[in-house]
Amino acid sequence: MTPASLLDLLLQPASPDHSGDLRAFLKQWGPGTPASSSAFERLVQVALRADGRLKAGSAGHQAAIRRLFPATPDDAITAFCVSEDQGPKPSGILSTLTPKGDGFVLNGRKRWGSMSPLADVLYIAASIGQKDGRNQLRMVKVATGSAGLSLDSSGYGAYEGHMPIADLTLTDIAVEASDVIEADAYEAFIKPFRLVEDVYNTAGTQIGLLTLGRLHGWPQALLEDLIGLIVQAHAISQTPMARPADVLLMSAYFRASSELWDRLGAAWDLVPEAERAAWSPQTGTLGVAARARETRRQQAWAAFQVA
Repeated sequence: MTPASLLDLLLQPASPDHSGDLRAFLKQWGPGTPASSSAFERLVQVALRADGRLKAGSAGHQAAIRRLFPATPDDAITAFCVSEDQGPKPSGILSTLTPKGDGFVLNGRKRWGSMSPLADVLYIAASIGQKDGRNQLRMVKVATGSAGLSLDSSGYGAYEGHMPIADLTLTDIAVEASDVIEADAYEAFIKPFRLVEDVYNTAGTQIGLLTLGRLHGWPQALLEDLIGLIVQAHAISQTPMARPADVLLMSAYFRASSELWDRLGAAWDLVPEAERAAWSPQTGTLGVAARARETRRQQAWAAFQVA
């Protein structure tokens, strides 16, 4: 997608989808966009129809997973399942992937499986053993109807209004060799995911706000700045999103995004209360991983220090 085609897409007539079913929303507006390494066009198509932060953020979350796993079926909803009792750190991933015949067997337990209750496909991190004192991890593609897979969302009742979450129990799940991704799961997927998700989630929110602002007469300068930030996010999505230079560009994008959110101010008063509540204007678009982003920013600048 070129910048020109992105602008055409952003400025087409659009109206929010007020259906309450998140799965149906993602299924309706997601499929049919051309596959790409950035997954950004799909994000735009979905987020333009978002009527609140839940749908916009879910669009970003799904686009981030599709960027990392571009072979995901076109109509599938996905979940990225890494965390366990010790969180997402590699040494704490104790789920096991054990060879059996021509395939493998997957066992373990996952915590905080965002979107897993709605998913068709799960990407699950598991250990294939230790090497040189380091946990060797692989991502495994698992269909949600697989025998031996159970989900429990009972511990997440306090997160109503967020993406649906569940814990996963994995009991002797048969896995075909073709569903194991032969790459270091930490380096290729786990490490970059949070930063990639932050970009796509923030962009998804901005795309949804563009529709909202156009419908309710927001100042043109705000709408123009939203468009500029979305185009910047698209430019970021065309990079590897991993090199020091990429991180610096992302840092500028996040800073400008935070500043724009703070500037919305009286524009919220132009939005009816029910719609305003769905976008939770009291909460900014960033902040969850601010410390990790700052560490990466400093490390990126260190790579360009002049001797």
